[in-house]
Amino acid sequence: MEACVHETKSLLSVYTDNDILNTRRMTDPTMIIAMKFLGKMELGMTQIMPKSVARVTQRIIQLSLLHGMSPVSPVGFVHLGSYIAKFGDISGGYHYVKLARSLLDKVGSRESAGEVICIGTQIVAYVEPVQAALEYHDEGFAAAMAYGDVIQAALNSILNCTMSSIAGVNLQTTHEKCTKAIKFMEDKKLVIFMTQLQYIQHSVFKLIGTDEEPKFVSEGQNILATNNSVKTTYYFQKTYISFIFRSYEGTKENIGKYLACIGNTWANLFFHHSFHAFYIGLISFWLARKSRDGNQWIERGKLSKLALKKWAESSSWTFENKWYLLEAEESFCNNNYDAAKTYYDKAISSAKDHKFINEEALACELAAYFYLELGQKDKAVELFLLAHEKYHEWGAFGKCTSLFKVVSLNLSSSIGTGLANTDSMGQGTASSIGTEITSTDSMGQGTASSIGTGLTNTDIMGQETAAPNLEDDILSFLDHALQS
Repeated sequence: MEACVHETKSLLSVYTDNDILNTRRMTDPTMIIAMKFLGKMELGMTQIMPKSVARVTQRIIQLSLLHGMSPVSPVGFVHLGSYIAKFGDISGGYHYVKLARSLLDKVGSRESAGEVICIGTQIVAYVEPVQAALEYHDEGFAAAMAYGDVIQAALNSILNCTMSSIAGVNLQTTHEKCTKAIKFMEDKKLVIFMTQLQYIQHSVFKLIGTDEEPKFVSEGQNILATNNSVKTTYYFQKTYISFIFRSYEGTKENIGKYLACIGNTWANLFFHHSFHAFYIGLISFWLARKSRDGNQWIERGKLSKLALKKWAESSSWTFENKWYLLEAEESFCNNNYDAAKTYYDKAISSAKDHKFINEEALACELAAYFYLELGQKDKAVELFLLAHEKYHEWGAFGKCTSLFKVVSLNLSSSIGTGLANTDSMGQGTASSIGTEITSTDSMGQGTASSIGTGLTNTDIMGQETAAPNLEDDILSFLDHALQS
């Protein structure tokens, strides 16, 4: 496939952008029909024959240059840009994506606009701030629906939801987006897309902390067994949630299954590929510190780190904080504690500056575990508190509850007392200091826990609810435990 992409780039090297934009329109009816057939092949083959689809892209571009531009021509250019970006040249890919967008206004029809915007936006997000790129998928959905293209409308919706969950958009907003998109797919009987998005929705439910579950259709298990793209999404989401909730066994089991099925997915570069690389890197460094086959995991983590470093060159806004956090985790693995401290600080600061509240929370949490390992409990408590605050602000109330329990467990074990126990999933269970605290449940409502006092906080509906004053409670507990 890579050789074919290079051939196509060589073919285009003798044309300027103006040459391409000013190419005559295609008028031969037979050729126009052939182009439409190739356009349909492009979409299908990107999923089922990813190693061969570049030939279709090349043919679309060849026919466009020889016989004139048709409404399908922008499809060829946007997919070429996507493939070029996937092979590592983000700038080159972005160039052809912009060219494809410009061609839409030159070919006399916007019937392919939904697909061009959909595929192109995924590359745009590697260059422009991802939060700003989200609105393009709304445009892509509208453009697709204007021509009755429900497939591209659905794909724009899925990618919009996926990017929202990655970009730090409030989880309740992402939940509402997912619900709306799934209803659309259910109405249009797009069962494969619906099933795939439901696995992402399930992760959103877990983070929010609700007991709600996606309403999977009966065909779901068969789709999971036979569709590699769906299977990849399923195992990544299970890996991601296991890691976020600090389940070592769940993380290690599911990352192996994810890695076994990533080789035969879409030919295109999607933004969530960077998200996967980021978390595979974090997980790899975590597993390296906890497992016997540490060197293997360190090497995998390094590959992720290098990928994020490369992407940070095209968009420091989106990728800088992720690269810094991977540098911190690798330094932690290598016992280079001074470098780790520097990179954790940089990761937290960069995530804050670039509006990734979810990753600011994560960086604070991982830094807290690092300082806990060094025995610097005061610093760890400070960072755990900040992580809790940011997770709560993101709307991850389920994670807040889990973090509270994990923190209690780690702090109690580090000073030799029993604040909390751990159940079979690695989650903290009720502790017994003897006073009460109100913590935050899945809907932001106050629930009874077991140490200290409460303060008011705000839930996802803007209502004031009771939430833990963790700093006072944990420090009070530490003082009590150290004196006993």
